[in-house]
Amino acid sequence: MANVFASTLRLTTPLTVYTPLRTTLGFCSGDQVILLDTTREATLEWTRYPYGPQAQTPGWVEESFTDFVKGINWRSYVVCDVAYHNVNNWLWSPFIDRGPANRLYIEIQFTIRDCSLFPGNALSCKETFSLLYYEFDAATREPPPWQTDSYKLIARIAAGEGRFNQNSDVDINTEVKSIAVTKKGVYFAFRDQGACISVLAVKVYYITCPAVTENFAHFNETPTGREITIIEKQNGTCIENAEPYESPTYLCKGDGKWTILTGGCRCKAGYEPDNVNKTCNEMSPRSSKYKIFKLNVEPVY
Repeated sequence: MANVFASTLRLTTPLTVYTPLRTTLGFCSGDQVILLDTTREATLEWTRYPYGPQAQTPGWVEESFTDFVKGINWRSYVVCDVAYHNVNNWLWSPFIDRGPANRLYIEIQFTIRDCSLFPGNALSCKETFSLLYYEFDAATREPPPWQTDSYKLIARIAAGEGRFNQNSDVDINTEVKSIAVTKKGVYFAFRDQGACISVLAVKVYYITCPAVTENFAHFNETPTGREITIIEKQNGTCIENAEPYESPTYLCKGDGKWTILTGGCRCKAGYEPDNVNKTCNEMSPRSSKYKIFKLNVEPVY
């Protein structure tokens, strides 16, 4: 079974490269650097098992999820093998390069059907699925090892209030989980063991404290720490025509917000601060500040 499984994966794994996107989380908050967003894809073609004519169950199937009222037309994956014994359906994301990220977030939008929809027909109906991940140090066409103990479980995810039956509207559930990362990148895996699930959208991202200029010092965009409680210290550099009066530092919190600014820079002699634009501009010869500056620097005979 292991050889068949590995062969199947090799045949169905495309090599996909995603360009990171940036979005702002909110006022005074960090930025999301998006590494994967399935709502932007015309097709997914993710790796899945079982797959092909030898499969004992239909498994995960790619299809479109459309809601004209909400303007949604997403590629998604569905599975509903509740009429089978010993269900073990796997679905893998493409390899996701973490870049400079220390912690990755995965947001899943999904629906789960209530088992009451299948009276007498369900042999293994469940209302949960497992989300797992595997860190990897090289992106190749080969997926990671398939054995269950190769993966780390992030969570067993349930629909909460979002289960639906024939008497209720379809409720889209949103679940956000996060993991610390240390290797080049990760595969995320979805494991179904007999539920009726639609994975409608998946987004993977990391959070940064955005690039800012404070106290005439510039602080680069800074990924948040490996753990949510860890604070990352960032050293600043003086803006053009400024010099430090104390080494500028800023602390980046796990939610992408800056906190505790210390030190900073001031404009060099002959330059005056523009506090609105956060620049140091050369003094105008006609300004009173310039005349005072010249009096202070010119030698007296």
